[in-house]
Amino acid sequence: MAHVLLPTDLSDNALNAAVYAVRLFGGEGNRFTVLNTYVVSQGTTIDMWDASDMIVRGFREGLDRSVERLRAAFPGMDLDLEAVCVYGDLSTVIAGYAGEDEPPAMVVMGTQGASGLDEVLFGSNTASVIKHGHLPVLAVPAQAEYKTPRRVLLADDGGPTDKQTLSPLIDIARWSQSEITVVRVMDEAGNTENSGGVAQLYDVLLGAIPHTQQFLSGHDVGAALNDLADQSDADLLVVLHRDRGVFEGLFHRSVAANMAMHTHLPLLVLQQPRL
Repeated sequence: MAHVLLPTDLSDNALNAAVYAVRLFGGEGNRFTVLNTYVVSQGTTIDMWDASDMIVRGFREGLDRSVERLRAAFPGMDLDLEAVCVYGDLSTVIAGYAGEDEPPAMVVMGTQGASGLDEVLFGSNTASVIKHGHLPVLAVPAQAEYKTPRRVLLADDGGPTDKQTLSPLIDIARWSQSEITVVRVMDEAGNTENSGGVAQLYDVLLGAIPHTQQFLSGHDVGAALNDLADQSDADLLVVLHRDRGVFEGLFHRSVAANMAMHTHLPLLVLQQPRL
């Protein structure tokens, strides 16, 4: 049984991501927590606590409506849904979940951006959860409609990788019968040193899951990955997030703007701890 966190700002984007998550994981045997967080301004005075309480009640009522809308999207299915409304910054709250004895398998959340290229793929909340939440994050663009991920691009930066980090992807690939293309991101000089070792590593890690390897180079990693995703008609893009890694820059708003050109493609970010 998988436990999946579904952060919501009570928007249609968040609901779309939640529906995507239920379809991806399946409702039977899995547990979903619809999570709304809030903060109260530091300047709040005692006289304002009644107003703050009204705001919190409003969030809770909105959360309950969001849960009902999610249930309505799956008529006849008895979903295991929990609604949680809690005080705190979203990434900090999610980091608390990550510290539990049995942490959630994944965070699935919608991305901002409904006004074209002026909006970045990652809203501040999504980027913060990826960088500080310590859990795998599936970012689902607002325009994305669920499609079984048959073709997956896994971007590799040559750093250490283990099976535990890849386990969310391996699970998805198994139940979706996916084919994975391991994209080896090289430096601008086209350095392919240890490429054979990388191929052998993924042969071991991915086992019987169909997979191939491809090389990619360029100074703009985000744009190059987007182009390759389009060319290969990918259903899911996967990157590994590690401190000071090649892909770290993708989670800054200025670089992530390049990713906004392809808002149809869900992005799974796996957290790779230091080995």
